[in-house]
Amino acid sequence: MRVGLFTESYDPVINGVSTSVKTLAIELNALHHNPVVVAPGFPGFWDDDTDGIEVRRLPSWHTAFNHGNPFAYPPVGPTPSALRKLSMDVVHTHQPFGIGLHGKRLARKLNIPLVSTFHTLYTEYVHYFPFAPRAVSVAVLERFLRRYHNACEGVIVPSREVSRRLERIGISRKRLFVVPTGVPDPPTVTPDQIDKIREKYKLPIGAPVVLYVGRLAKEKNLFLLIDAFAEICREFPNNERHPILMLVGSGPFEEECELRVEAAGIEQWVRFAGFVRRENLDPFYRAATVFAFPSSTETQGVVLSEAQTHGLPCLVVEGGGASEFVRHGVDAVVVQPSLPPFERAMLELLNDAELRRKFAVAALKSPLRPTPRDMAKKVLEVYEAARELMPANRSRLFGIEID
Repeated sequence: MRVGLFTESYDPVINGVSTSVKTLAIELNALHHNPVVVAPGFPGFWDDDTDGIEVRRLPSWHTAFNHGNPFAYPPVGPTPSALRKLSMDVVHTHQPFGIGLHGKRLARKLNIPLVSTFHTLYTEYVHYFPFAPRAVSVAVLERFLRRYHNACEGVIVPSREVSRRLERIGISRKRLFVVPTGVPDPPTVTPDQIDKIREKYKLPIGAPVVLYVGRLAKEKNLFLLIDAFAEICREFPNNERHPILMLVGSGPFEEECELRVEAAGIEQWVRFAGFVRRENLDPFYRAATVFAFPSSTETQGVVLSEAQTHGLPCLVVEGGGASEFVRHGVDAVVVQPSLPPFERAMLELLNDAELRRKFAVAALKSPLRPTPRDMAKKVLEVYEAARELMPANRSRLFGIEID
């Protein structure tokens, strides 16, 4: 089956969406299907190494605001050359905006099912567009999301919490399918790779490391993490075994985070690693003691599952879909997104080596971690269900084989 994967985020952009799309494309290919990725053009980047996946690029726009992630122009006017004479059996969009609208138009033109994955809680991002009151922005956005997704034959969500949220804004339950992003087993990390991380970032031997991986953005609730760590610093003597907080990632909130660290007077105990490509992340996980994730706006939080593949105990907040992928009291601590419980939980994990060992063993065996192959097979089932949901005058048969 030929599947069109329409995404605003793909190589060289590295984030949860691009990782999810690439993982799906590779697994569909391995299951003997024929995915084609449609993504915005990225200035100065050429698709030389595509893992055997066909990639087509659409004209894009970029500014200082979105320099690291160009957006495709909306489908106004003639069909872009990259989409002409493009045949497929199903269109699967991964955002509902510019490139998602291209996918929708093509699905209708070809008379085939339209499926979309809801990767992002968009209403949590309206602070980036302060041109109208929040309530107005949210209402306009929800109306658009409702219209787009109710026009799809299938809507994939990575967690039950996201499914509930979409139902609340009026998206039909019969269109919703929960399919988490698959997380592969990690590669082998050598002691030398871990030592290089410790040396590069001046991590004293024996010092516990609290790790965060993700975008440095306001919606990630990073002040909670920094403030909790600042409180914890008062509990430890100023020696080589003092905990280190390491933030891996970049984003628009980086300067504010650095200023918060300076204001708390904890610069010597905090490391900003900046952007790290996903294939280079594993030594960071292995060098860490605890994985802390303060965001309550995640649809899934793939980094949590990645951390658990390395046996990292996790500290997670309630809200969003992230907490569905850990087990409170078994391999993680899940708390309310406020300072006192977050600080207490972090301190407990840092002080209790036996609890960390117990959580680490359980994390490695977690049944909640989806595999890439399971994800691809479930997505193929959604494509079949989407065909059944097509109106009679737009129905078109196609076969799906799942190995």
